[in-house]
Amino acid sequence: MNNSPLRDAGSGAPRALPPIAGRLKALRCVAAVAAQGSAMRAAEAIHLSQPAVTRAVLEMETFCGTPLFERGARGMLATVPGARLAQRAGQLFAQLAAGAEEALAQSPTRPATAGRRGATPQRFAGTVTVAQLKALVAVAATASEVNAARWLGISQPSVHRALRNLEDLAGVALFLSSVRGTRLTDAGEALLRRVKLAFGEARAMASDIAGWRGEVRGRVVIGTLPLSVTLFLPKAIDAARRQHPELEITVIDGTYESLMRQLRSADVDAIVGALRPAPPEVRQELLFEEPLAVIARPGHPCLARRALRLADLLAWEWVMPLQDTPAHAALQRAFAAQGLDLPPDALQANNALFTRSLVGLTDRLALTSHSQALADERAGSFRLVPVPLPETTRRIGVALRNGVEPSPDLAAVLEAMRQAVGYSRAA
Repeated sequence: MNNSPLRDAGSGAPRALPPIAGRLKALRCVAAVAAQGSAMRAAEAIHLSQPAVTRAVLEMETFCGTPLFERGARGMLATVPGARLAQRAGQLFAQLAAGAEEALAQSPTRPATAGRRGATPQRFAGTVTVAQLKALVAVAATASEVNAARWLGISQPSVHRALRNLEDLAGVALFLSSVRGTRLTDAGEALLRRVKLAFGEARAMASDIAGWRGEVRGRVVIGTLPLSVTLFLPKAIDAARRQHPELEITVIDGTYESLMRQLRSADVDAIVGALRPAPPEVRQELLFEEPLAVIARPGHPCLARRALRLADLLAWEWVMPLQDTPAHAALQRAFAAQGLDLPPDALQANNALFTRSLVGLTDRLALTSHSQALADERAGSFRLVPVPLPETTRRIGVALRNGVEPSPDLAAVLEAMRQAVGYSRAA
């Protein structure tokens, strides 16, 4: 199997597929045996021979390095690892079936041959290959069959053939080709999101298998929101890496909307920041609550004033948080509580580095978390402007995909976050 990284289109971060993703047939067999209780009944259910099912299960047990089933006169009972692997495999194939169904729903007209080919969601999930799925993800990321082929390390005709076979299985048009390249149709986009979620299950399986060997390894991608994670998240990541040196962690930032799209398609594993109402497929965990604070450069003229009031800060320009963000809403509440309008928001930014650089070079004011402001003041880099900000306490936490059991690598990072928050609250 080619293990070239598949870069997600949203963040640009490479997400390698583990070798287990290339064993879809064996995973189908494991899931079927766990559900049916014997190789014979599983063979009947997935239309394979019993020896083929038995051989696939044995190969998967060798691959995982642990027994997946207990054999007895009454059949085969999944072990704890076997049950976990079967559960994840079931979720993987459910995502593929859902992707095929949603692709059909997005297609305004189905090809006349689709019915004769027997294109159904279950048939799609039961017969699609990882090569076809990788070709879909690669073309979506590169918008070109040639670039996708180069990315995957295979020939362009191989990519073209995989894409055509994928369309045949789905029964709908997934791609539009032109002189500008290849782009996905609405049906293709619907299928792509589910394929990425299925690949997320494959990565979770690989992390589970490492856990059975006493290892925590894998790659966790964390999306961060502004003004939320400057202190506790670096502490948590450092602790997780020290405890599990083979764990890879990637941190990206972005707007709430972009990160939520990436979370829902498994391009991101978790979002850390101010909590908001989340869609049903996302669950959230509160880590702590913290107010905001105003920062200025050392020597800022406002610091020379005595009995500084919030109204006094309107004399200077600000770097404002983006509209429709919790920080912007919190600042608006603080000013409204004193009967004031917000500072003019001619300059808005959600990039912490840009904001801090501008505040350090000018007389502009900006918001940050209260703990970060205290740390900045101790370091001498910025000053905490001594003005109260009522109504700015925000709930900081982590958002995860709902209904998905965290893999051992993600679970290790989440636990490190909880520990870091506990220690920082006690400090």
